[in-house]
Amino acid sequence: MNITVLELGEDLVRISLAGQGHTFMNALKTEILADPTVDVANYVIEFQFSDPVLTVTTHNKVDPVKPVLDACRRLAGQCDELLSSLEQAAKK
Repeated sequence: MNITVLELGEDLVRISLAGQGHTFMNALKTEILADPTVDVANYVIEFQFSDPVLTVTTHNKVDPVKPVLDACRRLAGQCDELLSSLEQAAKK
């Protein structure tokens, strides 16, 4: 996945995620919002074929990249659990 950090501040990050659509971005946004240090997590796809831009702001100048990384790890863990369950179910 190609990403570009468009803006990075004490409590704000804006990231472009090339080639991603609403399905992935909604899952990521929802997982980021589960973090209590996050103030705002949103994304915009300006035009039909443009890349989404994720914006995250945090409370109390918490590093805004950390909630994004943590959310990605949680999503990856959920996918690993699903794969494991599917593999076990297919063996039966």
